Amino acid sequence: MPVHHLLYISDASDDLNTDNLDAMVRPFRTKNRARGVTGVLFYSAGHFIQLLEGAGPIVERLYETIRADPRHHNVRRLVMCPVDRRMFREWDMGLLNLDERSKLDQQRLVRLVREAEQEKQETPLALRLLSDFCMMLPRPSGEPHTVES
Repeated sequence: MPVHHLLYISDASDDLNTDNLDAMVRPFRTKNRARGVTGVLFYSAGHFIQLLEGAGPIVERLYETIRADPRHHNVRRLVMCPVDRRMFREWDMGLLNLDERSKLDQQRLVRLVREAEQEKQETPLALRLLSDFCMMLPRPSGEPHTVES
C-alpha cells in the first residue's frame, strides 16, 4: 500500500507540560508501531501540529479518531497526499514541545501553519518546512536526526 502524509493542526483542550505530553503519547507510540504509522507531533502554546505517515486508509481512520478525541478541538487537516517515502521511518511518534524552545522556534511553527493553510501545491511547502523542525528531535540512538529527502 502506498504511503501517505497527513498533516493536521488542532487546539489542545487543556494546557500541557512535558510530563503530560510524554504520558499522553506513550500509549500511542505502541499503537502506531502496530499500525505501521510513523510521524512527529509538535506542541506549542496550546496547539498541536502532527504529521502522520502510513497507508492512506490507516492514517485517515487515525485522523478521524483524533478529531473525536476530547483532548483536541478545532482540528483542521492541512495536507493529505501520497509520497514516495517516509520522512520519519524511525519514529512511531516523535515529540517536540516547543514551549521549551525559543520564541523564534514557536514563531517558525506559526509561520509553518499559516503557509500550510494557504498551500495548494502537490508537494506542500509545509512538509518541507516541517523537516527543519525535525532537526531538533533527538533520535532514539541519541545521534543527530536527519530527515530523508
